[in-house]
Amino acid sequence: MEAEIVQRFLESVGAKADIDLYLRLHRAQRKESFAMLAPNAQIVKTALDPLHFDLRILAGLGLLPVVVLGLLEPKDADAQAARVSEWLLEDDVPCEIVRATGEAAAIGADAVAAIRAIVARGAIPLVSLQAAAALTAEARFGMLASLVAILETRKLVFLSRRPGLAPNSGPILPVVSLAVDTQRLLTPGALPRGQAMLLKQIKLIIESVPQRFSVTVVNPLQLLRELFTVNGAGTLIRRGSRIDVHTTWEGIDRGRIEALFASAFERPVRGDFFAQPLARIFVEENYSGAAVVQETPVAPYLTKFAVERQAQGEGIGGELWSLLARDFPSFFWRSRPLNPIGSWYGKQCDGLARTPEWHVFWRGIQPEMLEPAIRYALALPSDFG
Repeated sequence: MEAEIVQRFLESVGAKADIDLYLRLHRAQRKESFAMLAPNAQIVKTALDPLHFDLRILAGLGLLPVVVLGLLEPKDADAQAARVSEWLLEDDVPCEIVRATGEAAAIGADAVAAIRAIVARGAIPLVSLQAAAALTAEARFGMLASLVAILETRKLVFLSRRPGLAPNSGPILPVVSLAVDTQRLLTPGALPRGQAMLLKQIKLIIESVPQRFSVTVVNPLQLLRELFTVNGAGTLIRRGSRIDVHTTWEGIDRGRIEALFASAFERPVRGDFFAQPLARIFVEENYSGAAVVQETPVAPYLTKFAVERQAQGEGIGGELWSLLARDFPSFFWRSRPLNPIGSWYGKQCDGLARTPEWHVFWRGIQPEMLEPAIRYALALPSDFG
């Protein structure tokens, strides 16, 4: 598939800036670490066309995901791998089958070596777990976890007919934080049985793999949107972040916080920004997000709410906002009218005032203080150079 056609298709999936960002990120990784896809047997048997198309697009971009087959239904995993291989080879997409063996806690060294060699040859590895059919499902998930750790996989994607995880009779969950949501979602009856089992196993994988990586449950029709857009698709499952709270700039890594602001706002803050008085700063442990609050004569003012561009959609913003709202029952902030986060801010605020240059938002502000808060926010200079 010609590169120009691939690029045009991707731009129909998301904004060009997003596509370019994620292409750079994906291509900067070692090829074997890009992504691991685990489609269920239903997709391979009855809905292979979208997965086949996804793999053609990815191969056309030089991105070679490891495809694991037979995780839940291993008895015909060789046949699943052969079917995927036949479709890909028919379209001249290089791929090779690996018949993996292993134990409960690890995949065989021979399989790992074969996967690496296949990727080095520019082909997609199709990993069959049929040889592990005698093991329990939990043991096969253990093999998967060991492979993710060894290859230092950056993105693990479970492909299902459903568009993501969803409580019984409820909407799809865009983000699941294991630190916050596990107990509720694993309560008997909260999720369909198969999804509850999958979530439990994903939790064990995330807890056992040392590197930072993301896990998503998504339908193949939305896979490319998941891989190449800020908002993603399906259900993102994450460990949950440690968020540190400081009342001064001491202890904050100046270089990393400046890089975060530059990523989130696409321009650097002024040098004297860090000389301004600080009420509190909430910082995600990996500097993927931060919220900066200043005291003012009116009420606390949220001067910066930033999430690293590549981490947007991962739930970090929601975690930061929960702590911010807990510690500051009332505060106000502003945003440019064309800022994409404005619609999200609109759902978090009690009210807002619109001007051509700024939208001013507030939570918990007493009516008599609204006018002073709006005046204060509109009078502030820009924090960017």
